[in-house]
Amino acid sequence: MRWLLLRLLILAVAVPGIVECVDRVEVHQRAIAVFRKASLCPAGASGKAADDCVDRTSAEITGSGTRESCTTDSNGLRSCTTHYSVTVRFGGRSEGLDVEERTYRAVRRGDTAELRLWRGEVVRMVVRGHTETYLTSSEWASLGWLLLGWALLGASWVALLGLRLFPLLGGWLVLTVPYLMVAYHLMGFNPMGVTGWSLVGAFTVAGFWTMAYVYSEVVDF
Repeated sequence: MRWLLLRLLILAVAVPGIVECVDRVEVHQRAIAVFRKASLCPAGASGKAADDCVDRTSAEITGSGTRESCTTDSNGLRSCTTHYSVTVRFGGRSEGLDVEERTYRAVRRGDTAELRLWRGEVVRMVVRGHTETYLTSSEWASLGWLLLGWALLGASWVALLGLRLFPLLGGWLVLTVPYLMVAYHLMGFNPMGVTGWSLVGAFTVAGFWTMAYVYSEVVDF
């Protein structure tokens, strides 16, 4: 009885949550569509006029740096990833931007970078022939709502089918990658080519294989 009540509670939270996630994704999708259709601002555009177009400005590279993020697996093996960034100064403000390693190696303090801004947010940087692109706040928010909706869907799945299927959530997590890639593709934010669809296929197979393996080894019907 206690587990039944818990399952009902999970569903009572998850179902409205999924509906809310869908609604928020639609709201952010409209905002992203405006950005995707926006043209470059004409010279001298300011105020409200500049909110509906992509602004261009020059910035100075004032610094660069690296940081590491490390994880340790179940066998105690530690692996680290290096992240690269540069600091740019423009319009009376400074901002740190993540870049690829090749961009980090190429730039020097004092270099001039060409920026594109959407409502004050840096969405593109070109420096020394290297181009970096960045998500808008609406794109980041859309990604967050998509992830939350996927997590709530997984919770609903367990609540409906029972704890005996809980071990299969490992494969469900692997399927998160193709889910996000396909969702962004269908919304027109990140069209995929052959490589993208190949990755979707690989992660989908890996996810379902993981679920099938766990089902045969762990789940006892």
